[in-house]
Amino acid sequence: MTSNSSKIGCLLSDLGIHEDSQRKAIASNYLAGRKASELSEQEINEVLVAIRQNHSQANTCDLRSKLLRLEQELNRNYLEREELIRVVLLSLLTRQHTLIFGKPGAAKSSLVRAIASAISGGCFQIQLGKDTTTDQVFGPIRVSELPNDRLCRAYQNFLPGKPLAFLDEIDKANSVILNALYTAMEERQFLNDGKMHSMPLVSLFGAANNLANLQTEALAPLLDRFLFRIEVDWLQSDSNFLEFIRRKAEGERSILTTVLSLPELKQMQEAVRKVGFPKRTQESIARLRKELASEGIFASDRRWGYIIQLLQAVAFLDGEDEVMEDNFAILKHVLWSDKKQITTIERILKPLCKGLPAKFKQAMDRAIAKADAVLSSQDISTLAGQCALAIADLNALVEGGKRLPQSGRTKQAETILTQRITRLEAYSLEHMEQQQTVCSI
Repeated sequence: MTSNSSKIGCLLSDLGIHEDSQRKAIASNYLAGRKASELSEQEINEVLVAIRQNHSQANTCDLRSKLLRLEQELNRNYLEREELIRVVLLSLLTRQHTLIFGKPGAAKSSLVRAIASAISGGCFQIQLGKDTTTDQVFGPIRVSELPNDRLCRAYQNFLPGKPLAFLDEIDKANSVILNALYTAMEERQFLNDGKMHSMPLVSLFGAANNLANLQTEALAPLLDRFLFRIEVDWLQSDSNFLEFIRRKAEGERSILTTVLSLPELKQMQEAVRKVGFPKRTQESIARLRKELASEGIFASDRRWGYIIQLLQAVAFLDGEDEVMEDNFAILKHVLWSDKKQITTIERILKPLCKGLPAKFKQAMDRAIAKADAVLSSQDISTLAGQCALAIADLNALVEGGKRLPQSGRTKQAETILTQRITRLEAYSLEHMEQQQTVCSI
């Protein structure tokens, strides 16, 4: 019979805990001064369950921090793309698909490729057109198998063999490709040698310059298979555009240091499904559906079903144990079937998403506007003082935000404020070095 000490030792080994001092500390903590041999079978089982659960929770927190670190790196590299980056990460956590549409030259392709490079397993990428063939998407037929009357595809490096896919100009796909995509996106299956085979597809990202091309009766099934539909535009802020020009002029390249493995992503997907969804939030969803219907906005039962896990993923990313109405803001990218409905959806969601206190939000908007003005300023004589004042205002808001009830909104606000502080500090240091160079000359 296996001793209680051996049971604990085997579990710690299974969890990857091998260092003696760490093993002893964990065992001592859970035994609470008792000897393992003194525990009954029920007591030792309770200890083993507690060790496993706490280890899983700690590991999940580490993985969430890693994903948030990737999000921060992407936000630093891609200006004014916070919403799109969050949507793409939520797609990965929920195994859903995202359509990105908008003007050409808005970094749609670049951003998706950057995120794909941070996920192990590879990404299938192709620009679709009217002449694109199934061989180009699902892999060519193996000629060597034709004498055996078999139509087998060499699919490993194509859509059926990769966990991620990026299909550019998806609105230009022909009917043959579309029919195959419907099954691939919904059921994660493809036809090979006369049989349906499973695909490892996690998420598919489609890009289109013109949404109108997709809002036709023929392409309605394709649009419906994208849980997220998000529009991107060119840079709007003058200071962000100036920063973009500086990076291009200096040849600064985007670098990501955080990489996620597929097992890590799968573990986070499992953690998402464990996030609580209390009755009061369920009732809020029912009321939201009814209010949208009164405005002539409808979504299928399937889409509402997907929304449940989406909201769990939002709460997970925000570090919350259960879904709250505060998490509903993301639904503006999910519930519309016509772009004109987005404004109405935002209006209906606004009272539900309490967000930040009005005074704090106003102060934050003023501080950010002031920071952006400093970043755009060419008055070198007063730049150091302007930067110092703007940084002081932002730091005060960061500290003030910590005293508010913590939620996803407060954490997002802190991220935005600290990013502005970092840019101001770098901007100030750069101009100080320039002044010193001029003075030395």
